[in-house]
Amino acid sequence: MTPARALPAAALAVALGLAAAPTAAAATDPAAPKVTAPRTAPVPGFAGEGLSSDCYTDPYSGAGAGWVGLGDVTTRVTATSPSGAQLRTAFQLWDTSYGGARTEQSTSWSTHPEASTVFSRDLLKDGGQYAWRARATDGKLTGPYTSWCYFRVDHTPPTAEVTTDTTPKTVGQEAAFTLKGTDTGSEIACARWQDTPVFSVGWTCADGATDSRIVRLTDGAADIKVKPATWGTQSVHLQTMDNAGNLSQPTRLDYYAQPSTAPATFGDIDADGRPDVLVPDAAGNLRKPGSDPSATPGAHAGAAPGAGGSWAKVQYTHRGTWGYQQVDDLLAHAPGATHLSVYSNDGAGHFTGQAPTTVSKPTVCRTTERLTIDCGKHGLGPNWSKVTQIAAYGSPRGDTAVNGILPGTSLLFVENGRLWLAERGFANGLNDEAVLLSPNDTRWAGYELLTPGRAQGTDFPTLWARSTKDGTVRAFSLTGTPAAPVFSAFADPAAGPVLTTLAPGAHPRVGSDGDLTGDGLPDLWSADTTGRVTVFPGSGTAVPYPVVTGFGAGV
Repeated sequence: MTPARALPAAALAVALGLAAAPTAAAATDPAAPKVTAPRTAPVPGFAGEGLSSDCYTDPYSGAGAGWVGLGDVTTRVTATSPSGAQLRTAFQLWDTSYGGARTEQSTSWSTHPEASTVFSRDLLKDGGQYAWRARATDGKLTGPYTSWCYFRVDHTPPTAEVTTDTTPKTVGQEAAFTLKGTDTGSEIACARWQDTPVFSVGWTCADGATDSRIVRLTDGAADIKVKPATWGTQSVHLQTMDNAGNLSQPTRLDYYAQPSTAPATFGDIDADGRPDVLVPDAAGNLRKPGSDPSATPGAHAGAAPGAGGSWAKVQYTHRGTWGYQQVDDLLAHAPGATHLSVYSNDGAGHFTGQAPTTVSKPTVCRTTERLTIDCGKHGLGPNWSKVTQIAAYGSPRGDTAVNGILPGTSLLFVENGRLWLAERGFANGLNDEAVLLSPNDTRWAGYELLTPGRAQGTDFPTLWARSTKDGTVRAFSLTGTPAAPVFSAFADPAAGPVLTTLAPGAHPRVGSDGDLTGDGLPDLWSADTTGRVTVFPGSGTAVPYPVVTGFGAGV
């Protein structure tokens, strides 16, 4: 369709409210006002493709003119006069349908170069295509029109629906859901789903590049996988967006999640019965290696303790719960910080959905023979600022689950070169006692703590330690009985048998979270600065309890 034939100049001037102006000058008159930079708000476009333009000048090529949604449309231009005179800018809106009407609106006189007008949504028909243009006059000379700027109108929000099959849903196991949406105008662009009812304002389809919960709907539908975080009634909430940017009313589907049938396992963060590794990605978030980079991370970078806004330089550890769950919580300490924080697991491996809590420092110090000693004289300070290593250890009384419940975990930490053990207390905290496992010297200052779980042929958890100087990884075994554990092997970090060597330069971050390969033996892993993880499978025997004597080649 082409614009209607132009009116004679005098008639057009009357139509534009410029009847008092002299006959318009020719468009080439260099003294005439100029109107440039036409732009439309909201910007017409295609939300699903992330395409938009302030002014679509050819509505019949490609996908056509962009869409605007339910609301008024503001048109803007830059109007200037070579003489600096006051200008009055006229905007013309054209309904491009056959015999479509034209509406004229003019600004007041002004020397301000930015001119605009608002065309009410009541002037715009759902499904219609419109064009607008503008020109300015100084009362003597009238400049030429801009090109026509086209847009299409969609006043009908899309629909949204969530469905699922009848398969029972279980905590820690993925369940399938289908997201659906329809739109009769600009067509469905994308959808956002979540497990909470309040949707953030201003989300866009483009956010799908970093948020896995924003998805494209192919033929109006998309299948997703959801891993229930806790047992009981759960919900999937959905909102859809069409190409005009219109949002559907939020909808939801409720479902019931049964308790997890996976065995309780130290190192497990997402209730699937298997231990998990967490490493910082390039953005400083904590993630499971190989996970979708657009998925919600285990811990957001901005929630890391300290001022760095990244987990890359933070001490963190997980092995067991501090809040009586069946999944690990996360303990973290920023170097030099006075506080130690516990980040509670939401049940699905996410730790930063709520603020962390502060862990109190033990104030009573004892030897392994249970004799009370002076904390200050043995290097234990009133806060956590001198702590250089932390490691969630497991239970010093045995790691076997009882009736499906894991025993309480404990914390090993190095402060002023001494190795200490503190067991779990109540309310996400530690017992008020700290046990000194090493002599009153600084020999543990040059070692990193690794906690693989059972690895030396007993039910007691093992400690591995890597030298920060030569990279040797040594093993230290707890002996004795559950009622009277013996920590004599922990006295000298240079005395344990060497299992392997991982040079700190080539392996800047190392750890162990238990059996990662499924052969019953704990494994060792290292991560480079990009978050790429190499697993070194443990070698030895797996029954009746694992005995690790070395490691295979990294995979």
